Amino acid sequence: MIQDREYLARRRRLQQLLVRQGARHFVATAAESIYYLCGASFEALERPFFLILSSDGGLRFIVPQLEREHLKKARAVDPHAIHCYRDYPAPDGQCWHSALLEYGGLEPGFIYEDSCPMALAQVLAGLGGRHQQLIEQLRLVKSPAEIQMIRRAAHYADMGVQELFRHSYYGATVAEGFARSSKVMQAIIRETPHWDALSTRVLMASFPAPLSAQPHSVPAVDDLLLDGPHVTLVLTRVNGYAAESERTYFTAPLTSTERQLFELMVRARQLGLSLLHPGRSCAEIDARVNQFLAVEGMGTPHQRLHRIGHGFGLGNHEGPWLAEGSEDVLQAGMLVSIEPGLYVEGHGGYRHSDTVLITDDGYELLTRAPGIETPLVLRRRNVKQRLFGHLVRRSLGITRSA
Repeated sequence: MIQDREYLARRRRLQQLLVRQGARHFVATAAESIYYLCGASFEALERPFFLILSSDGGLRFIVPQLEREHLKKARAVDPHAIHCYRDYPAPDGQCWHSALLEYGGLEPGFIYEDSCPMALAQVLAGLGGRHQQLIEQLRLVKSPAEIQMIRRAAHYADMGVQELFRHSYYGATVAEGFARSSKVMQAIIRETPHWDALSTRVLMASFPAPLSAQPHSVPAVDDLLLDGPHVTLVLTRVNGYAAESERTYFTAPLTSTERQLFELMVRARQLGLSLLHPGRSCAEIDARVNQFLAVEGMGTPHQRLHRIGHGFGLGNHEGPWLAEGSEDVLQAGMLVSIEPGLYVEGHGGYRHSDTVLITDDGYELLTRAPGIETPLVLRRRNVKQRLFGHLVRRSLGITRSA
């Protein structure tokens, strides 16, 4: 759990950035940024939230009236610093714009977030603000408490992979894996101190071949695990902190081509991991892996599709970016993924992904799901699998079978 002193330390670092930028105020509007600065989770919907930090340490909240009591949970925030507007939409004098003018105290030259929605950004720019990334810089290197939170999320990501494996067999439906997300969520609720429903989620599924060649597609619940490479996708966020664990596996014996591609992906992963240490350019890591795969005949954009990795923290995708266009440099305390993917249209995809901590002398794998070096083939279906599969199919009205 993050302590009050850490939230205060984050704000002090942000104050220092404001002073360097010659700005009097910073305006946070993103839920993740507000969570980072005061530990308050919420669902904004159409009602905007504003957290305003001054370079002298003053802090003000502007929130919808119905959230006032809820936002008193914000850490190290004086309840008297929480100001409200009526609702959205509301008449002039009672709307968020009026509340911002009345309570914001914003001086020209203040900074607001790059991610600020257009409707809010237009108002903030009109008040003399300028957009810039500041909190993103602070979030790159994690504290020991944050690393522990991500370790927890990584544990449940591995649990999700294991659940997908347990309910994978030749002819299994994607729905059988989807349905097991509830077991992982139940474990999180049962085992996590001070569990926060608004900042916790589990997304897990198996992407069956050949759909596994489209990593951002969405499998249908009645898609079947048959021949070819399947890829697990497990993303977890536990009390605000995220991790992922992914494995390529099979439900039928491998062909020689499948084995060659699997082994090539594993070699690319090993290369990427070997390059992880403080001071290494993130662009160089991606470039080295891309060059290696190009020499092996897998270097075209449609065969690669994405960079080798990205960062973790409050989001499943954030800096540092392990990509050829990145200017990020690794530091101890950063969390990244290593996930070189190989994709063959009409055949399938090959990708392991791990959550990796950058240490003083290299790296540490926080996810350790099996099936990394040797292809995992899950072919048999036991009595429990048959019963569970039957119940899932019946509840969803699925009639397809292998």
